[in-house]
Amino acid sequence: MKKNFFISIAESILYCLLVYLIFFYYSNFKSEFLTMNIQPLAIVVGLIALKYGVYSSLQTVLVASFFYIFSYYQLGNDPVVFFLDFNYYKFILIFFFIALTLGRVSDNFRNRIVELQEKNIDLDERLKSQREKNIMLVNINERLKTRIIGSKESILTLHQITSSILTENVERIFTQILEILIDFLGSDVVSIYIYNKERNIFRGRIKIGNSLLPNFIEVKEGDLYSKVLKNKVTLEGNRELKEPVYISPILKNNEVVGVINIERLKYGNEEKYLLELFKVISQWINNALVKAFEENEKEIKNNVFENTRIYNLKYFSYVLEEDKKRKKLFNTEYIALEGKNPGLTPIQLNELLKGKVRDIDIIGMNEEVIKFLFVNASKKDKDLLTKRIGDILLGVELYEI
Repeated sequence: MKKNFFISIAESILYCLLVYLIFFYYSNFKSEFLTMNIQPLAIVVGLIALKYGVYSSLQTVLVASFFYIFSYYQLGNDPVVFFLDFNYYKFILIFFFIALTLGRVSDNFRNRIVELQEKNIDLDERLKSQREKNIMLVNINERLKTRIIGSKESILTLHQITSSILTENVERIFTQILEILIDFLGSDVVSIYIYNKERNIFRGRIKIGNSLLPNFIEVKEGDLYSKVLKNKVTLEGNRELKEPVYISPILKNNEVVGVINIERLKYGNEEKYLLELFKVISQWINNALVKAFEENEKEIKNNVFENTRIYNLKYFSYVLEEDKKRKKLFNTEYIALEGKNPGLTPIQLNELLKGKVRDIDIIGMNEEVIKFLFVNASKKDKDLLTKRIGDILLGVELYEI
């Protein structure tokens, strides 16, 4: 804006000077310059007004008026008399009239151009948005064509998958749950949380994708998690409150022991049938888990040291292998540490770890080594966890496995 202002002044001075030199200074008809019917200086004012608008043209009026009055003075006339004769000062008024009229036309024209440019930008953005939506719809349509939902083959396939996990244990079922939800719901962010009834909290056990949920969720009266605990049914979350798209309870003896969160669906697809399908899958998963929980209780009883939450290395290795499998399949995270047993018994280790590790973490030991599996822990937590365990097991060197 400032650049145009100074350019317009420079042009005004240049053009007015040229008019002065051509039509007055080097002219043989100097006296006629003041009364020319088509005043060249008026043409300069009009050109600047059309090119730069009202504001700049008013500066041109001052420049043109200066050269006009200066020419009047050069002819030996008295400047005081200038404004007494309308034949002279009428041209000053004409300059102002031309500047205001043509300048306003120019400004309106430029404003209209700016408005059209803004509308064009808006239309381009809306067109881009519409194209993205069209691409999304095409992708959804292609998915729906290939998806086997609603056909006899699909129900049979899904039933076979869910039936195949009836004899599996809990950890392996969790892995297959993730596979099922990815394949049949098209979900790319899924998490499984375990419920701690004593503390009334949910802790993240497994997460895949870019989860935005915290690892630690405190249940509050009236929130989505309290509703799941109370109603024990699959619910749809509120995205504005940063809740999962869908959430389903994991039931044991008709009590909620965890939840499955569908945090996001590919393509932002949230069709009604997906919620219904998730309800069906959740029901079959819970049916599979009924027997798995019974078997898991027996397995834990056979592999945990009495009156502790410390497991033998066989059970620890089994859980660790399952987490390794999830890491390979879904890029989930965990930290596994190992150190030499300084001579602790399971009872002694259990007492040392009370309140120091989460209820979802796994600890295994024998007379030679002690191993820790911190589930759903990222690499950035390694140093903190190593220091925490090192402060408990003084003198024991820990390394990652």
